[in-house]
Amino acid sequence: MGNKSFWVWLFVLAVPVFSLVAVQIDTNSGASIGGGGYDLGPFLYSWLLIIVTAIWSLFTLAVALIHRDRSAKMRAVCLTVIGCFTLIIVLFIYRKNLS
Repeated sequence: MGNKSFWVWLFVLAVPVFSLVAVQIDTNSGASIGGGGYDLGPFLYSWLLIIVTAIWSLFTLAVALIHRDRSAKMRAVCLTVIGCFTLIIVLFIYRKNLS
């Protein structure tokens, strides 16, 4: 895993995370997902954010286990740590939306 692929992996995590966080910023109280008086948007987007982050972290862990090159393995482990920290932060911030 070269330096370029490290940044590509990081970009693959950053785009969905920033997109899903941006979608959850409530700028107006207009129409909602699910209709009626209850908005399912925060619930769905929070779970999707957690699922994307967890799957990405599992993939980077698998890449870390597969690589034989020490530097590539360390980069993949670093990506896994970044994914785990992101998952912990997301769980902490959006825990109220998960039920």
